[in-house]
Amino acid sequence: MASMAETLGMTLPGNAAIPAADSRRMALAEMSGRRIMEMVREDLKPSRILTREAFDNAIRTGMAIGGSTNAIIHLIALAGRAGVDLPLTRFDELSRTTPMLLNVRPSGK
Repeated sequence: MASMAETLGMTLPGNAAIPAADSRRMALAEMSGRRIMEMVREDLKPSRILTREAFDNAIRTGMAIGGSTNAIIHLIALAGRAGVDLPLTRFDELSRTTPMLLNVRPSGK
């Protein structure tokens, strides 16, 4: 989910690659807070970031890394909150042209 959140534009670049217990998380948290304050000044709201295209990118990311089927539930719920129509058929459509690049645990080998 961290990879998909990053792809959606809801985290700073590089967030998904930092392990949970890594000390770089604290630095990222501070940078995130600074970026949020900039976004407030820019009047940049999540509704302008969470577009249909952003969800397509997140779906493709999840598929490319062999992500969990739970991601479908989370992305549909988030899209609903953002007012983006995201039917299950969209996952199927994108799966037909998205190669699986990784076989990552826990879902993969």
